[in-house]
Formats: sequence, structure tokens, C-alpha cells
Amino acid sequence: MNYQLPVHPEEATKKLFGVLPKRTKDVLEQRFGLGKNSARLTLEAIGQKYGITRERVRQIEADGLGRIRKSPAMAELGSVFEALEAYFNKEGRVLKEGAVLEALAPHPKHANHVYFLLSLHNPMVRLHESDEFHDRWALGVESDADARKSLDGAVDALRKTGKPVQENELFEILSASAKNVFGGSPQDAVLGNWLGLSKLISKNYFGEWGLVEFPEIKPRGVRDLSHMVLSRLGKPLHFSAVADEIGKLVGKKVHTQTVHNELIKDERFVLVGRGLYALKTWGYSPGVVRDVICDLLKKNGPIAKEKIISAVLKQRFVKPNTVFINLENRKYFKKSPDGKYSLK
Repeated sequence: MNYQLPVHPEEATKKLFGVLPKRTKDVLEQRFGLGKNSARLTLEAIGQKYGITRERVRQIEADGLGRIRKSPAMAELGSVFEALEAYFNKEGRVLKEGAVLEALAPHPKHANHVYFLLSLHNPMVRLHESDEFHDRWALGVESDADARKSLDGAVDALRKTGKPVQENELFEILSASAKNVFGGSPQDAVLGNWLGLSKLISKNYFGEWGLVEFPEIKPRGVRDLSHMVLSRLGKPLHFSAVADEIGKLVGKKVHTQTVHNELIKDERFVLVGRGLYALKTWGYSPGVVRDVICDLLKKNGPIAKEKIISAVLKQRFVKPNTVFINLENRKYFKKSPDGKYSLK
């Protein structure tokens, strides 16, 4: 959602730069990408351009920002900075940088101007990205700490759950975590903004939420995608159908043979028929029909043919005659006078 500042960001910047000497103005324009080149240059790059040290560039930058903050122009634009604080207070006090710039810049080309205005305002703090969080702006470091604690609590709760959850469940988890931090829970809109800060929590193809370490959330290759498809559909599928379903998810064709090769290698999947795969967690035991019969007889002792066939057909999608042919293999099974079969 866009939020309109009382003064256009580019106009505000122009007014503030009016109090600066030319070289200082040039340095700040390059540091913040406010000139013809929108790239934000490093201290090193600017120093090389002027033949001065990076430390000298830093001093010029600090001097320029100090002059602007003390200038009458800064005071005249007080409504802009009040509006920035109001926006942050409404949206949760700490926000992902990309979301802030998108919401406050009338056009993407004005994003650097918003960035500059945020940098000028002392209560605003920019926090760099880490392994767990994205680049973000906060109305005070305490606000960032509170949001991070709330998200950390949600991550711990999701890790204990160990599987994806629906969006409403995620918000309940994050709300409960925030309540432990604040003693009260922010609105869902604020919780949603905080979720945008996290690199650890994400949404999968089906709109379910969880940790990126969950294969159901961030599948790592064909095997995880196959597991996601079968888990979602809840029934055995031919490997070609698995490939088709993966293709629908990722938006591009997946080679059928690649899927077959990966399913064979992964113990999470069990071949239960000609090209049909199921998940081991559904209760299917690995192996060929003979192996299923052996396991059955090991657990239960001698069993009548009809019961063996019935039990095997729950594990394998084969014809009854296929089970009977395996039973007749005298190398592995023997038939007693009462008609029951046992291991040899």
C-alpha cells in the first residue's frame, strides 16, 4: 500500500541540498544515488574519483548530513519527518527496507530520495541483513529488538511443530510470541510486516507457512518436490504423474525419467506398483512383493493364502495372481497340509 508524504521526496531532497557547498552536495548525491547515476557509490569509489582517502569522503559525508540536520530547511520539512514516524508507528515500527521504499516512493526512481530522508532522521535506524533477517529500517533499535524476539519465538514454535501450518495458525503462533514480548499482541497487519523481515519463515506453493529448513516449504530438488506433491495429494502416483504435478508447481516441464531416478534413490518413497510410488510414512514397507510376504509371515507366522493376498494388496498395487505366483516359490515359502503358508 502506497503512503503519500506531505512533500514529494525529490522536492524535499532538493530543498535540503540547497544548504550545502558544491563538493559536499556532489559527494552526498553519489553516496545516496541522487544524481544522474542512481547507484549508491562506496566511500572508496568516491575517494578514487576525487583523489582523496575514503576516510576524507566519510568526513565530508558526515559534515554534509550535520549541516542539513541543523539547517532551517530541515525544520521547515518537519511535517515530512513527522509523517515518516507516523507511518512506522502504524505499520509496526520496524519494516523490511524494500517494503518501506516501495510504499513511500511515488515511483521507483524516487526510492533513493526516501532512503536519504530516512537516513537524515535520527530516530530512524537502518539494520543490515543477516542470515536470519533482511535489510530493514526501525524507529529505534528497541523496536527492532522486540520484533526480532517475537520472530525468534515463532521460529522456535514452528521448529517444535516440525511441519507447515496454515496462515491463520502462523499468525496465532506469532501473536502468542509477541504477547510474551510485549504483554499484548499487535494487529495482524503489523505481524504480517514483521514476517517480511524474516529469512527463516516462508510460504510454500500451497500457501502453507513454515521454516525454510522444512523440505515442504523450500524444497531442495526433485526429491523434495516429489515428497511435497505426494504429501499434498495423499495417494500413490505414477512417476510420470509426479513429474506432471511438479511441472505445474514450478511452472516448467520436468523430465519424467529424472523424477523416476530420484524416487528410486530416496528411502522416503516406496514402489508399490508398476511405476507407482507412495510415501513410506503412509505405512508402506519397502521391497518387492516377495519381501512384503516375508515380512508378513515373520510377524504373524503361518497364514492362509486368501489372507496373505488380501494383506499384500493393501501394500502393493498388483494382481492377486502375482501374489500367488510369489507364494509358489519353494525357495522362500512352504505350504502346510492345512493350506497355510510359512517361511521356509
